[in-house]
Amino acid sequence: MIRAVTFDLWLTLIWDSKELEEYRRLRRVLNIHRFVNRVGSKGRSYRRFDFNSIRLAMEQLGVKVNETYDSGRDVSPEDRGRMIFELLGIKFPPGETRELEAQAGRILSDAGYFKKYPHFNPEAGPVLRDIKKRGLKIGLISNAARSSRTYRRMLNSYGIGKYFDALTISCEVGYLKPAREIFHHSMTQLSVQPHETIHVGDLFKADVVGAVSYGMHAAHYTGLWQKYAQYMNPGEHIPADFKIPQNRVVREIDSLRQIPKLIEEIG
Repeated sequence: MIRAVTFDLWLTLIWDSKELEEYRRLRRVLNIHRFVNRVGSKGRSYRRFDFNSIRLAMEQLGVKVNETYDSGRDVSPEDRGRMIFELLGIKFPPGETRELEAQAGRILSDAGYFKKYPHFNPEAGPVLRDIKKRGLKIGLISNAARSSRTYRRMLNSYGIGKYFDALTISCEVGYLKPAREIFHHSMTQLSVQPHETIHVGDLFKADVVGAVSYGMHAAHYTGLWQKYAQYMNPGEHIPADFKIPQNRVVREIDSLRQIPKLIEEIG
């Protein structure tokens, strides 16, 4: 019997435009530039940093984080703050280091997420409401660089935050989908078993393979693929040796409105 439904975030509940991506990238650089030059004088080996120095450090941070992604791990906002200070060569007194790293992490997490949110999938609200009326729990499982606090604020702005019982974000858990650890963390938060849960997401390897390998059912959602058509390849994320485990259901859906029927089908 299905007791919970978990959702991917990007290209399932929300999507971005190139303009919004650029806006947030610029906000991160601007906000970190302001912060570093305000607090940097507390540290050793400090100099005043111009905008281009911060931009370069942010690009280097992206490279380092991507190297971590290759191992299936993710980096917390606090560790990203620490990495920025390391790249800039700023060292703080031991008693102040952790708090300043946490502040930098919060800036990286929040930048650009106060006024301009990503586009919201209009199918999501009615479907989430339907799932909740059935008495099921709802979770979010996302490979994402911002804190659950930031995403909770965003979901609240769409009017759907109230439907989510738990948010599981890779940068806080330390693992990326399809690693079983991130799915396990979500099941623990929701107090349900994997076979009692359907996971919905747009990437076959991360969402479908990851979920069913952990024992969940899965829905491969393609309804927003056209928003990133230049990045999507239908077969790209499907491992050649993938087989659906016995007693697990996998369906491809192009509308979130198909989820209630899938819940009824599984039972």
